[in-house]
Amino acid sequence: MAKYFADVSAYQRDDLAFFQGFVNAGVPSVLIKATEGSAKGTNYVNPKLLNQTRNALKAGMNVGFYHFFHAISDQDAVEEAKFFESKVVELGFDKDTPLCLDVEDSKLDTSKVAQYVDSFINYLTSKGYTNVFQYSMASWFHGILNANAHPTWVASYGSNDCGSRGNIIGWQYTSDWGGGSQDMSFDWGIFDKVKTSKPVEKPVKSTIVNVVTALSGNVKGYTTYNSQGIADKDTNITPDSMWKSNNIEVINQKAYFQIATDIYLPQDVTTLKGKLIINYVTGYGVNAYDSNGNSIKDSNLKFKSGTEWKVTDILTDIKNIGLCYEVAPNTFIPVKYQQGSGFTGK
Repeated sequence: MAKYFADVSAYQRDDLAFFQGFVNAGVPSVLIKATEGSAKGTNYVNPKLLNQTRNALKAGMNVGFYHFFHAISDQDAVEEAKFFESKVVELGFDKDTPLCLDVEDSKLDTSKVAQYVDSFINYLTSKGYTNVFQYSMASWFHGILNANAHPTWVASYGSNDCGSRGNIIGWQYTSDWGGGSQDMSFDWGIFDKVKTSKPVEKPVKSTIVNVVTALSGNVKGYTTYNSQGIADKDTNITPDSMWKSNNIEVINQKAYFQIATDIYLPQDVTTLKGKLIINYVTGYGVNAYDSNGNSIKDSNLKFKSGTEWKVTDILTDIKNIGLCYEVAPNTFIPVKYQQGSGFTGK
C-alpha cells in the first residue's frame, strides 16, 4: 500500500482543520519548512513553524522539517546546518526526526553545491541525527547532485517515474494535490520510524522543566556564546523567546544554558537570573552539600521540587559532587537540579 507525505511552508495554512484534512485523506506525515540560510545570513524562520508543528501533531501526523539552502561555501553550509538544528532543538524534537535539505535555489553555484550539501549533511550526522536527506528536482541529479551520496527525495511531476536513480527515499510527484497548490509525495522510508517527539509548549507549572526563557526588555536581542566564551553578536535571541536547554556549562566562571550545538545563553539574561528552581520529581527533595562535599542532614526536606532559591550565576566546584549553586552560606545544590540542566529525573 502506498504511503504519502505532504510538505508545507508559510504559504500554507497552520490551523488544525488543515492538517486534519490530510489525515482524513490518508496522508499520515508532513515535512514543515523551518528555516532558510544562516543566523548571520538570511536568518529566515517560518513564521508559522510552531503553529504548523503543533497542529500537525494534534491531528496525529508524523512531523519532519526542511531547510532551504543558500550556502556559498563549506563554512556557510555548516552555519546553515547549525541554524536549522537550533530551531529543531528549540521545538524539542529528537535526533531521529526527518530533516531535509532543500536544494533548488537558482542562485546556487551548481559546480560546487554538491560539496556544500555534503558539508551541511555531514555536520548534522556528526551530531547524531539519523534521518537526514537531500531534496531537489530530478534534473539536478543528472550532473549537479549525487543521489547516491545521501538519501534523496526527488521532485518529478507529470510522469510515471521519479526520474532519478540512487538512494531514493521519496518522490514528490505533484504540486497540485487536491486540486490546489499543494505538493504531495510518495514516502519510501522517510517516516518509517515511529515519532515520539513533540514541540516545546509554554511551560506550565511542572516538576522537571528544561526550557529557559529570555528576559523581557527593550533590546533587539541577547547575545549567545560558544563553549570558548566567544560572543556571536549576530545571534539576537529574541526577548521572551523560549529555548530547550540540554545542559548547563561554566563559561568564564558563570552559568550558561546550552540551547543548541555549541550555542550557549547566559543565565543572567534569562528569567532564571539570580535564582535556582529545584528541578526534581514531584513531592520529593534533593540533598544539599557543604563545601567539603558532605551531605547536609535532612536537607532534602527543605529543598523540595519547585522551590525557588536566590543564587548568583557563578558556580562552585565541590569535591566529589561537581558544579553547584550556593543557596546559603556553606550550602550547595548540584547544578543538575537547576531548571534547564537537561535533568530527566533519573
